Amino acid sequence: MTKVQSVVEIDAPVDTIWDVLTDTSYIVKLFRDAVAVKVDPPGRSFVGQKYHLIGKVGRRRIEIFLQVAELVPKSKVVTVHTPGGLFKSFQQETLIHPEVGATVAKTTFEYELSLGYVGKVLNQILVERLVRDNLTSYSNTLKELSELLPLPAAEEGNA
Repeated sequence: MTKVQSVVEIDAPVDTIWDVLTDTSYIVKLFRDAVAVKVDPPGRSFVGQKYHLIGKVGRRRIEIFLQVAELVPKSKVVTVHTPGGLFKSFQQETLIHPEVGATVAKTTFEYELSLGYVGKVLNQILVERLVRDNLTSYSNTLKELSELLPLPAAEEGNA
């Protein structure tokens, strides 16, 4: 099993980071090579909710099936693999907690590729590298999205 871990300091409150982590419209933005996601049922994340993620490896389409396994409000999100697709096993855990001057987000991915899925059409070494790159970039993208400032409100009469 492969483990990828990253820790980032985010200049945003816990509430903002939690909103990014649990708003399912951000899933495609958080994973660099994600193309589309079907959320069942739609809406903000909750335990038991399933994701069917479509991604790309080079010019090949891949599928990933995930389910929200645990949510601890404003603290922890755990997503696990469901049968089928790229992974034989997969677990993602993101922990967030405030510290002086910033919020720390620690994300851990543990996974094993499905060799039957990968071996049919893809080079395992290439897939392994791309998966690691995607998972490593996840935390940086979470930071960027959480630190975005809202546009200033239009002043009356200038709209």
